[in-house]
Amino acid sequence: MAKARSAPGGPRPPRPALPAATAGRGGLVGYLRGVWEELKKVVWPAREELIRMTGIVIATVIIFAALVGAADYLLSLGVQQAVTQQAKNATPAPVATAPVTTTAPVATAAPTTAPAATPTVSP
Repeated sequence: MAKARSAPGGPRPPRPALPAATAGRGGLVGYLRGVWEELKKVVWPAREELIRMTGIVIATVIIFAALVGAADYLLSLGVQQAVTQQAKNATPAPVATAPVTTTAPVATAAPTTAPAATPTVSP
């Protein structure tokens, strides 16, 4: 029988209860106040750090765009080469031509016997 494992350090303590919503903090105004309070807690990077990180992001985007563009170009060359090679190797199928008639078709005579009449059933 398998033995139940427990997390190292024993059982977890219970989570603290979430604070109850205060009256008057509902709707759009309450949401915007909450956003403003959270933005006050953010530690914004210094200007030099922001410029350095932005440069890294832009360089990374340019490098990956060049890699994807080069791969796309090489694959399109390969596909184009395969298609043109296949077109060169294919032999055209002989074209069947219908005989050309220069005279009008001869009309056949009407049959001498009348077709058999089908019996009709009246309701």
